[in-house]
Amino acid sequence: MVNSNRLGLFVLLLGILLLGLTDVQIIAPMLAKLAQDFSVTTAMMGTAVSAYALAAALWALVVGPLSDQSGRLIFLRVAAFTFAGAALLAYFAARFEHYVAARMLAGLAGGTISACVISQIADLFEYSARGRAMGWLGAVYFIAPVMAVPLGAWMAGAWGWRSLYLLLAAAGGILGLCIRPALLPPEKRTNSSPVGKILSQQFKKYPRYFAKRETLGGLLLAITVSSTIAGLITYLGAWLSKMFGMSIQLIGVVFMVTGGASVLGALPGGWLADKIGKHRVIVFSSVLLALVLICVKLVQNFTGVFLYCAAGGLAMALREGPFQALISQLAPASERGAYIALRNATSQLAIAATAVVCGLLFERMGFHGVAYFAALSSIAASALAWWIGEPKP
Repeated sequence: MVNSNRLGLFVLLLGILLLGLTDVQIIAPMLAKLAQDFSVTTAMMGTAVSAYALAAALWALVVGPLSDQSGRLIFLRVAAFTFAGAALLAYFAARFEHYVAARMLAGLAGGTISACVISQIADLFEYSARGRAMGWLGAVYFIAPVMAVPLGAWMAGAWGWRSLYLLLAAAGGILGLCIRPALLPPEKRTNSSPVGKILSQQFKKYPRYFAKRETLGGLLLAITVSSTIAGLITYLGAWLSKMFGMSIQLIGVVFMVTGGASVLGALPGGWLADKIGKHRVIVFSSVLLALVLICVKLVQNFTGVFLYCAAGGLAMALREGPFQALISQLAPASERGAYIALRNATSQLAIAATAVVCGLLFERMGFHGVAYFAALSSIAASALAWWIGEPKP
């Protein structure tokens, strides 16, 4: 593939990923306002988040194997237009049920994006250079909360939350027009089976990924990585408010500083992974993150908070590119989309379980318990990465 075409497609892939992540992240700053406008409790409003996650996880298991057979870009284009439609439905939602339906539709688009973007980037770049490419993907993961939380809060306060969905609908439509299957050379596909047969065959294959060492190790690694992050992100704000009396605005600044440090860590992490090995960088950064996390008791003031969160964000981001690159190499290229989809669904389940476990720990031990749990998860990620080793090119 011509380098200029590949670069253009790569930018589009990062763009649609950023759009999908922004759509998820903007819910947080305007959750209370949404609950007020739809006359429901904040807890009830949170079910819209669950509806999105459930739809995304289940649909990814369907679209992943289909993208292996028919190509990823056609599904990403449909996902962009679906995303735009879901944003318009949210904009016009008159009742809570309408908004939840819009979020479920957005979940279908999000599940497609999460499965197909990573797989397509892996298809574009050889494994020896994939760490750097995935490093940019990791940077996008951390840019999203830095941009989305302040933007969502500002727009929702200035023009109302509906204006934000109008902007997202326009962005989705533009990306849908730009992402075309013609951006890639035509592929010769030997499998022209009906959709039902493809899915039936793949659903029988999914258990096989739990039986093979490499693919099982990748799924377990995804669980530990997700478990490390989920509890920290969920309860960090509550800790800052309860322990240090921080305002919502100042907590937002802490998240921005953490995200900024993460962006700085993601790019060199991917570059280093291509030089010394993906699994080695995952091992090193996971141990480093665990060491940072167990120092939580040393945080006594605002300066300590910022240093602690920035160091944690940097260590967390160092492994993102290597992690994505390694995961994308554990299954054959012809099954990459299906395996990435299963990885995503597994991660979603891990995030849900971690939120519950860390909630109990936060109530009994405070944020210290959450940090120690995350440190143990990070050590487990380090051990699993060493156990998996470096996949063959």
